[in-house]
Amino acid sequence: MALSAIEIIDNVIDVSEMLLKLLDALNTERERQVAESAEQDDKSSANTTKLLKLMVIREDKIHQLFEGFSSEELQIHHTKLLAISALDNQLVEKVNRTQNSAKSKILTLKKNRKAINLYQKL
Repeated sequence: MALSAIEIIDNVIDVSEMLLKLLDALNTERERQVAESAEQDDKSSANTTKLLKLMVIREDKIHQLFEGFSSEELQIHHTKLLAISALDNQLVEKVNRTQNSAKSKILTLKKNRKAINLYQKL
């Protein structure tokens, strides 16, 4: 049975909201991690896998929506499409903030390693 446009749109919205919640959870989890351990790495890896699966599902649903329905059929659901657009913007902003945060932490670690190497040479 083929899904209707509204069902696919609702699926995209649901998956987008799940992605936002998972990204929030991953960010708070990373902030709480002080010492890394194998158990935390496994949990992080599992969450990353879940995140990637959700992204694939979301992308497939979006392709299904725009390939399976005409613009006239989708125009009926304008409000829901705007909700998808708003969620897209939130996802992009959240990913960009996470990426910038990770970059700054990596740079800090690199600076710390340089300092440690300098002290060891003394």
